[in-house]
Amino acid sequence: MSALNMSAQQGYVIKGIAEGAAEGDTVYLCSIKNLYVITRLDSTIISNGKYEFRGEQSGCVFRYLIPYHNGKAQSYSSVLLEDAEITVRSFPSDTKKESEVSSTGLNYKLWQEYKQLGKPWSDELVANFMITRDSTATKANQRVAEVKMDSLRNLQRQAENQFMREHLPAAICDIILGSNYASMSDEEKQQTLKLFSEKLPDGANYRQLAAEAEVLAPVAVGKKFTDFTMQNPDGKDIKVSDIVAKNKYTLIDFWASWCGPCRTEMPYVLETYDKYHSQGFEVVGVSLDNKHEAWIKAIEELALPWPQMSDLKGWQCEGAAIYKVRAIPANILVDQQGIIRARDLRGLKLTQKINELLMQDGGVAQK
Repeated sequence: MSALNMSAQQGYVIKGIAEGAAEGDTVYLCSIKNLYVITRLDSTIISNGKYEFRGEQSGCVFRYLIPYHNGKAQSYSSVLLEDAEITVRSFPSDTKKESEVSSTGLNYKLWQEYKQLGKPWSDELVANFMITRDSTATKANQRVAEVKMDSLRNLQRQAENQFMREHLPAAICDIILGSNYASMSDEEKQQTLKLFSEKLPDGANYRQLAAEAEVLAPVAVGKKFTDFTMQNPDGKDIKVSDIVAKNKYTLIDFWASWCGPCRTEMPYVLETYDKYHSQGFEVVGVSLDNKHEAWIKAIEELALPWPQMSDLKGWQCEGAAIYKVRAIPANILVDQQGIIRARDLRGLKLTQKINELLMQDGGVAQK
């Protein structure tokens, strides 16, 4: 086992001081899922103003220390739990003071280094973000700021992913993988999963993502797309293959009238459509709606000009099932030969990908 995956000692020791807590109060060691679901894993009692936890932890994982007084949580301290000596000093939540945490763990040291990677771009990111939220800024300036933010985030992600690759098989890399995987390109995902299979195959995030990738393998980038037929709003059958055959690139866009993120994403799809439709880019919307009226109303409200289809089966939508769609918005980009060229292109990434592909085909780039 690499030295990065273990400390010099066996097991962990957490030594804590909870400011504002009373003698005999209980402190819980917890996991928190989806921000709200708290699971108590261990507990101890405050004695002489201090508390202590001991145990063993394979790899590393984020946990929370929560002292309770009279049945009320006093604070929440996040700790990277690994076999090491960890010290924590927490303060009542109403003081708004951050907990003071230190650790002898090697993964903790790497995590501190990792958190500094974004600093070269943080000020510029904030400045451009403020422009995108400034109601007095022109739409052109807001778009320039949005493009700049996207470029800065890409630089930051590249640095973070390089850090992750360089420090394998440290257990912290599995946590970084879970955080960054969704933002990776399809090629990066494949390469990264292969690297983890060789260097950190027991990582929990890796195992989950590898299993999901295996499920998606039949409809992954580079595979032949699977055709399906549904009705348009007028009740006429539409075959996706008929649309694909007529266009250089077709985006199969899964959405629904009730999906807020889908509506937020739609301006990017519309912008890309307006820019590149004349060069052979088409969109076909596949709705996961249940109600015909709501579906039609959303198409009109959003002014969607491309073909629409649905079987009105909601999450049982047959097209969504073919492409293993578990959340929306989602999309599949298919070329005229029926080969899947990309999946889940969100925001500016859609425009950039279509521009890139059409330029490769000899098209004219659009600003």
